[in-house]
Amino acid sequence: MRKVKLIIVLLLTSWSTCCVADADDDKALIFDMQSTASMFVKTLGKTLKTTINSKGPTAAISVCKTVAPNLANQLSRETGWKISRVSLKVRNPLIGTPDTWERKQLIAFSNDSFLDSSKSGLIETYFVEDETEYRSIRYMRALPTGPICLTCHGRPKDIPDEVASALEQLYPHDKAIGYSLGDIRGAISIQVNRN
Repeated sequence: MRKVKLIIVLLLTSWSTCCVADADDDKALIFDMQSTASMFVKTLGKTLKTTINSKGPTAAISVCKTVAPNLANQLSRETGWKISRVSLKVRNPLIGTPDTWERKQLIAFSNDSFLDSSKSGLIETYFVEDETEYRSIRYMRALPTGPICLTCHGRPKDIPDEVASALEQLYPHDKAIGYSLGDIRGAISIQVNRN
């Protein structure tokens, strides 16, 4: 009888150590995801400001069209994660359309009660999915519409004519307009799969 109790205690101890280690690993990974999202937002914002100041607002379109996806691809290669920008109102459906989980989070991010509950000004979420074959950790950080974003993503009457014309040529089915200051325009999405 004593041997059986000992085995059960050892099994429970091993299981709890394993789960605590996984939880600690998850926390460290989520922190890394947060840092990567911060770097992405900071780099893109700085590039947008520099481009607008030196070349004007129409040039900012190329930053979001080429620099942002290239940055996401570069960070994905460096980390081995899937990093992208997604939105409910996409400009480029080939690279900005959310999957089911991302769509649900974007809707939650846009909910007024969710926004009111965010004290830090940072709106983010994560999800750890355990399945028999793999473990997936997902992270999203909301991208609120800032003043600089309104030039290309604001209400049609607020977008300068030359910007509107360029957007119409590049994105004839553009849905990424009509935002007001502070609206959630999209999110940085990061996914890590582990075997």
